[in-house]
Amino acid sequence: MTRRFPRPALAVAAAFALVVGTAPAASAQLPFPFPPEVEQAIGQAQTGSAQADYDARSAIGGAMESAGIEPPPGLVPPPPVPAAAPAPPAPEDRTPQSPCPRTADACVDLAGERTWLQADGRLSYGPVRMSHGKAGWETPTGTFQVTHKVRHEVSRLFNNAPMPYSVYFVGGIAFHEGDPAYDSHGCIRMDQPAAATYFDTLEVGDTVMVF
Repeated sequence: MTRRFPRPALAVAAAFALVVGTAPAASAQLPFPFPPEVEQAIGQAQTGSAQADYDARSAIGGAMESAGIEPPPGLVPPPPVPAAAPAPPAPEDRTPQSPCPRTADACVDLAGERTWLQADGRLSYGPVRMSHGKAGWETPTGTFQVTHKVRHEVSRLFNNAPMPYSVYFVGGIAFHEGDPAYDSHGCIRMDQPAAATYFDTLEVGDTVMVF
């Protein structure tokens, strides 16, 4: 009949043998013979391979921990491999729902009196408050392209009224700085930060949709 030993006894025997460098044949110095699994671990450690020695010590240290015994120095098993960090959640898509396609660079919602910029199919700036053409001077709807930009523009049609940060997209109609509390003669008026952002962001050929 094969004699079986409790896990604490196996762990202590293996630890003792490895720490003092005792060979399996010298196991008679202990009060009981080594079980086969302990002899195998010790034999691996005595092959002269640093990797085998490390693996054996780690395995025995782990067995001691499982048995409720704190491993001595040299038999502490390696720390567990930390779990991979979860992937960060995708940023929330805050692009307004509207007829404006994701391919447009700028969207103008006349009824909502708001406008925003898009990049790579997602909202990149805004929406911001704006005003548009009053009755008789309605802002045209449709899809257009930016034609040119003038940083220090004035309106020659309306007594050289200032139109800073003008970004033209159809005829004489442009995004520009102005008080959005008042309707315009067709242009899209925005406060200074928004107008400056549009001027710096939009380039000739970019798509503007007005709906």
